Amino acid sequence: MLDYDDEATHYDRTRGGVPRAVAAASALSSMLPPRSLVLDLAVGTGIVATELAALGHRVVGIDLSDGMLRHAARRLPGRVARADATALPLPDDSIDTVTAVWLLHLLADAEPVLTEVARVLRPGGLFLTTADKVAAARLADNAVPEDRPHTDTCAQLTALGARHQLHLAAAASFIGHGQGRAGGTDPHYPVLGFRRAG
Repeated sequence: MLDYDDEATHYDRTRGGVPRAVAAASALSSMLPPRSLVLDLAVGTGIVATELAALGHRVVGIDLSDGMLRHAARRLPGRVARADATALPLPDDSIDTVTAVWLLHLLADAEPVLTEVARVLRPGGLFLTTADKVAAARLADNAVPEDRPHTDTCAQLTALGARHQLHLAAAASFIGHGQGRAGGTDPHYPVLGFRRAG
């Protein structure tokens, strides 16, 4: 796994920058009620959260990487904190919306995160997450090692979600600007929306 403290200084530049962040935020926002309060897990540099805020949402973020949080704090002053997505420092049934962009594909097991999301979401609340990152890259003819694990497939997340009363309710996608190989096609990334049962 990457050292995100080291990656933070050039993360945005090497990951599609503002165009990719705008595309991701637009896909998320298309599934949200206007002016939603959003908890963004693994907020990273805050680039997507900032674009969500520009669309009228109120966004707070958490991350484990101090390097990433330093960047996010400049973009979202007073609205980011260091916390683990598998042990959220929040009471049960306290949040309307949780987002996770580029988190679940990094994990060996997404279930601890989904368990926490289900715990903190209010009944009827939404969990929005990117999915199928490896599959999307392969479909765009990007070089992805064959042995790269798939921990964020739509099928896996739908099954895990259902186990925790998170039911697939919406889907969208966005173009991963700057993520294609030189001269190749940029991948289209799915975003899944799960609603917590009431």
